[in-house]
Amino acid sequence: MIEIREDCIPEIKIPDGAVLIIGAGHFGQKACRVMRASERPVLIVDIDPGNLDAAVLEGASALGCDGVRFLCACYSRLDSETIIVPAVPVHLAFEWMKDHLSGLWEVSRIEVPPEIAGDLPNSFRATEGSVLVSYADFICPDNCPEPEHCTVTGEKRTVPLYNLLSNISFMDWNVAVLRSRQLAPGLGGYSAGDLAALADTVMDKRGGNWLICTSCSCHAIVTACKITPSYSTGRLISKAGD
Repeated sequence: MIEIREDCIPEIKIPDGAVLIIGAGHFGQKACRVMRASERPVLIVDIDPGNLDAAVLEGASALGCDGVRFLCACYSRLDSETIIVPAVPVHLAFEWMKDHLSGLWEVSRIEVPPEIAGDLPNSFRATEGSVLVSYADFICPDNCPEPEHCTVTGEKRTVPLYNLLSNISFMDWNVAVLRSRQLAPGLGGYSAGDLAALADTVMDKRGGNWLICTSCSCHAIVTACKITPSYSTGRLISKAGD
């Protein structure tokens, strides 16, 4: 196992094309088992040494520090094709975006308007004001292959949830959706380049009220925020690897 101190984060080398799993709990360890079958190097990050010990047994390289802070600090060194698997109980993409825009933009988390949350399928409040959304009102199988027809009900998903969220229209609110793509049955993630595109979408609008969403076909997390420029000129370089 690799154990690092917080002040050693800048020294960590991340191979091109790696799979970076943020969180080594139940879902993170499952991701580790699945992704070790690929040819990509797997790095898993967690602040809990006990979780890391279990992950190492699965064959991953382990980094002992806060996962959100690690992603924010090391993002500029990630290849755009690096796969990121969120496995922490926070909206990882939003936390990254907030840090990434800091200095040029003020990102203030606010509550998702009830008028919006109430129109979303099976929505309920999560941590720090975010809203969890799902087409399912039951616990999905761990190995769901995300088919066109639900494996439990047989119902056809005519509109993927990420499309439904993209089409939200409410007053002056903007919407940015980061699609979580299936890496294996029951496992999703996104690339470092996808995160860059998310930040670019927000910056191109130059602020306002935003719904930041991470979504697969059936499940999503939505965080609301107000974004204002810290000053009138300048643009943060957001492309992964720059």
